[in-house]
Amino acid sequence: MKKVLISMVMFVLLLAYPVPAFADDYTIKEFRIDAHLEMDGNVQVKEQLTYEFEGSFNGITRDLYPKEGSEIRDLHAEENGKSLKIEGEEGSYKIHRKSKDETVSIELSYMIINGVEKHSDMAQFYWPFFDDRNETDFENVMISIHPPQATDDVIAMGYDAARGAGTTDEEGNVIFKLGEVSAGTNADIRVGYAASLFAGIAAASDKEIRSELEQEQATLAAAQARYDNMHNLSGQTAPYIVGGAVLLLLMIGGYALRLQRQRKIQADLQYPEAYFVPEAIMSLPATLRYTVPHVESTQVQTTALLDLLRKGYIEKKGEEAFRVISRDTEQEHERLLIEWLFDGFGDGETFSYKDLNVLEGDKLSVRKEVEKYNTLQSSWEKALKEEIDGNNLKGGAKGVRILSVLVGFLLVPPMIFFGIYDQPMWLLFSIFPSLLLVLFGLLYAPKTVKGHGIQHQWDAFRQRLPEVSGADLSEQLDDEQKRAVIFGIGTKTMDENKLVEPDSLYERGYVPPIMYYFPIGSYAYLQLNRADSAVAASTTSSSSTSSGGGGVGGGGGGAGAF
Repeated sequence: MKKVLISMVMFVLLLAYPVPAFADDYTIKEFRIDAHLEMDGNVQVKEQLTYEFEGSFNGITRDLYPKEGSEIRDLHAEENGKSLKIEGEEGSYKIHRKSKDETVSIELSYMIINGVEKHSDMAQFYWPFFDDRNETDFENVMISIHPPQATDDVIAMGYDAARGAGTTDEEGNVIFKLGEVSAGTNADIRVGYAASLFAGIAAASDKEIRSELEQEQATLAAAQARYDNMHNLSGQTAPYIVGGAVLLLLMIGGYALRLQRQRKIQADLQYPEAYFVPEAIMSLPATLRYTVPHVESTQVQTTALLDLLRKGYIEKKGEEAFRVISRDTEQEHERLLIEWLFDGFGDGETFSYKDLNVLEGDKLSVRKEVEKYNTLQSSWEKALKEEIDGNNLKGGAKGVRILSVLVGFLLVPPMIFFGIYDQPMWLLFSIFPSLLLVLFGLLYAPKTVKGHGIQHQWDAFRQRLPEVSGADLSEQLDDEQKRAVIFGIGTKTMDENKLVEPDSLYERGYVPPIMYYFPIGSYAYLQLNRADSAVAASTTSSSSTSSGGGGVGGGGGGAGAF
């Protein structure tokens, strides 16, 4: 349980705080735009971008896409009065300025032709200086709109990231202080002035747009007011929602620990430590798979093969071959192991490690043998798991698991709410309990009293195995000796040298029968591991991505570096 919780916490931390990549990076610390509207409807724009570079770069990028019916001309870039080289076309430009680990401020200037739309009563400048195609975060954005001359007849508004950000001074200048703007965000601005300020252009239509602009401004203001109210409400309710979720998580964690403690106490009473080898409640490979954390598949396969030998289903034939004696096995996975090795790669009656040589190489026939090997191995693994599951070693706490998942998913609507109404801190804080509750409910599978009992008995036995001597074995029944040695070989915890007493007849040519399992097990592990390594050598993968977007009138752009 502790390992599961630790794994979940580490997963959440990786999501919240990804490990930074050790590569060149940059930040756009400041992005200031000044747009001067001229009487002839053109707009002179000056931009100042301040970059903070970490690593080596050749320059910056700026994408400028005009709205339909307008045009961008005379792009110029400089730094401290020095002109910089520009290359590019069709809205995407590179400004060359080599830099390394420094802060750089670059000024851009360009003219928007036909940027102002004039109607009978008012003219408007409705423009996207960047849009959702932008791939870079901006830390401090400010957009200033300047009329041809001072006026108090101004209607201003902003959309998306610019909504509610505009203020108008006494001379009619409109300043949009956007602050931080994330990549992929629109921020269209819209400013209306009296038509008389733009005597140099003819009205595009006799339509009056003042009422339209005022209604749009009122609509946006009402939307902003609703947003502000919901922002405040979400901030007020968030501590109770997140706090309640954390409290429930702690209560569920406490319940899980208490349940584990109670079941362990019962297990110690019902399943006392065995005098020698524990009772055979499950087959040896199933016991090994269940009781030993992160056990290698090859170790389990070796144990399973030796157990077939112990039970008399197969017999040794020569140095590296086996012969089937009986297929009337006690467990389904034992029958499948015989089918896997003797039928899949042997001749049906015998199996030799040399039969696994067909798995090595890169020919088409080898790939077919690998597929067959994987299919037979999967069937065997599935049957082994079925034996473990059939012993009811895990279970219970169903109500707590359902409650945990339910509450975890119920936190999703508040998380969406926090995201929409700009509560990033509470969004982050709610992700932790939500994810932990869902994962707990889905993954939590407490051991039963029987599960704890088997684990306790075999853990104790495994700790004693390195000290087992020949004298210990000689006092046991032959089948118990075999089970003990096979488990010791499978776990790699039994010292073969300690099983032979110095004054025994072993050195004079007599080998105790139990010792034959060691060379058989060692060689089986070596050959089965070779086969698994050959099978694991074939794998493939692929991936692909795509994107697109735009601001008002198809215009917009973005900034970056290269």
